[in-house]
Amino acid sequence: MSRNVLRLSAMVGLVPVLVMLVALTVAGCGSSEESMDEWTQEPAATPTSMLEYRIDSLTQDNARMRDQLESVSTENRKLVARNAELETKINELSTAQPAVTTPAVSSVDASSGYESALAKYKAHDFEGAINSFQALIDGNIEPRLVDNCHYWIGESYYGLRQYKNALKEFKTVIGLPRSEKKADATLMSGNCSAVLGDAAAAREAYEKVVADFPTSPLVDKAKDKLAKMK
Repeated sequence: MSRNVLRLSAMVGLVPVLVMLVALTVAGCGSSEESMDEWTQEPAATPTSMLEYRIDSLTQDNARMRDQLESVSTENRKLVARNAELETKINELSTAQPAVTTPAVSSVDASSGYESALAKYKAHDFEGAINSFQALIDGNIEPRLVDNCHYWIGESYYGLRQYKNALKEFKTVIGLPRSEKKADATLMSGNCSAVLGDAAAAREAYEKVVADFPTSPLVDKAKDKLAKMK
């Protein structure tokens, strides 16, 4: 009987202890849950973190733009190289084409063409004569008629009062190695210079006729011109 009483008293004494342990356990679980909530909660974004995020985003955009620009530059270089290659091929093709040669005028055609051009000059069709004589020169007329063509072109320009053009043609005749028209061209160059107001050049031309072509019937004309200049 006494043993049962003692055992019951011991059990009664443990009740407060058990109650305290349960209370502590419940309190501990609550603290643990609150700690977990605090751990899993995301921190609030700060201005600095937002700025850093923006900078990173802009940096990535800039990198992408640089890549695109490099791609465009590469394509542009390819196009420039291709264009240069095409231009080179075009130049090669143009230079490779055979040159167009003007067919030589036959002696029969040259003679008839020359007489026709001279007839235009005598008819005072000076422009027609110039075109016809120039066509003979461009058509590779035989050398013996080249100087005559230049001379009559000069006479035609003189008839049109285009004295500078006439003087140029006469000087062309004078500059040829051989020509039966040199005395005539020299006298006419003096006439052109006189009309253009270059008295010194005119005198030199007349004196040249007298000195270089003493047997020419033009010597008297040259002397007459010189006498009028004194």
